[in-house]
Amino acid sequence: MKLKFTVSLLLIFTVLVYSGVKVEATEEYTVDTSEDLQQVFDKAEKNDVITVKPGIYEGNFTINTSVTVIGEDGAIIKGPNEGNVITVNADDVTIENFQIEGGGSQNAGIHLRSNRNIIKKNKLYNVFHGVTVRGGYGNVIKENMITSFKESSIKGFAIYLVEAPNSRVTNNYSYDTNDGIYLSFSDFCEVSNNYIKKARYGVHTMDSKDGIIAENFVTHSRIGLMIMQSYNFHIKNNYLYSNTQVDGTGMFIFDTFDSRISTNVMKMNNKGMFLENAIDNMIEFNIIEGNEKGIQVGKDSFRNEINLNNFVGNNLQVISHEKSDNEFSWEGIGNFWDNQRTLNLSESKTNDYAFKSGDVFYNLTMHEPYLQIFTGSPAVWLWNTIEQFVPMVSKKFIVDEYPLAQPVPIDLDFLNVTANKSKETNSPNISWKALTVFSVFISVSLLIILIARREQHV
Repeated sequence: MKLKFTVSLLLIFTVLVYSGVKVEATEEYTVDTSEDLQQVFDKAEKNDVITVKPGIYEGNFTINTSVTVIGEDGAIIKGPNEGNVITVNADDVTIENFQIEGGGSQNAGIHLRSNRNIIKKNKLYNVFHGVTVRGGYGNVIKENMITSFKESSIKGFAIYLVEAPNSRVTNNYSYDTNDGIYLSFSDFCEVSNNYIKKARYGVHTMDSKDGIIAENFVTHSRIGLMIMQSYNFHIKNNYLYSNTQVDGTGMFIFDTFDSRISTNVMKMNNKGMFLENAIDNMIEFNIIEGNEKGIQVGKDSFRNEINLNNFVGNNLQVISHEKSDNEFSWEGIGNFWDNQRTLNLSESKTNDYAFKSGDVFYNLTMHEPYLQIFTGSPAVWLWNTIEQFVPMVSKKFIVDEYPLAQPVPIDLDFLNVTANKSKETNSPNISWKALTVFSVFISVSLLIILIARREQHV
């Protein structure tokens, strides 16, 4: 009797564990254009899988149940040019492989008001916002293609998260939007491996903290990364290229604190990096190359550690609007400045003379703009070279006391995206859920055998 009771408990336990590991769909069925898609959503039960056949499905749709909705190639959901095309109120919804268009002004192709949803492999055209999240956590938005209204100068955000912590935005492509990805009051988020072209700001953060922004490519935008009023971000391995408007900037760090900015490439922008009210940040191992201005230190920026960076081929390497209270060298190690004309008689890792920003000519151009025509001329080059060896003449000089004699070796493997994806594809696909269930089953079986043997001996 005791054995039967024990076996029953163990079997119940096994069922409970299995149900927690793998959730079976209640039903799987296919929908075509002869059916009312909204009625299908309304009748669906939790964990149903709905496959949508090719064709055009018109209307504004609402999903109030935890379902998986998969579009076959050619499945188009078209809104009436007003409201959100799809609104998701339920948790744990997946929307995959649709073309979505026809959202209203100030509305979205997909609007999430819930948690742990997955939005992937969709194409969103002719919408104001692409995907928006308000008040939902743990959402995943990946592998989507998004562009805003084609014929309008007023555009929304490709992906817009408000009060959406623990979200993951990865491997999306956006083109011709206001902001590519905008985080507002959204902590602990990851924004990675996105390609953003022709935006106002590529990635934009406001009032967020403890996030990761990594391996994004932003080009032909006004500002690549706009980090505002944010705290404790790790910004790494981003490629910010050819953001060349008058105020075009690879990375703008504004009102941001205690963040680490490392191994980024800021190339061929108007400004590589701009700091304003940036405090206690670590800026290291970055390549700042071929920009009109390498790094511009604006007002109220201090206690930033800026070292082990490569400044190469910038018209102006570094400028400051006011006396700089930032550390351009740390423990005898500074940055590499390719235009420094100095001596290294000791053949050590650092040059014999400090690097000075050479901002006298720059400040002259602020008062006499016509002098900008001489930028890059031999006379200005000679002037800046002489400044390296003369006593300090400006309180606004940026000084690197220990400039490096050779460029810093920086790992740029993150640029080889194809190789990385190939490695991921070839890796074995282990079903951890199945392994867990199998382990539990073995454990339960052993316990049953042991109990049976014990009762036989009693």
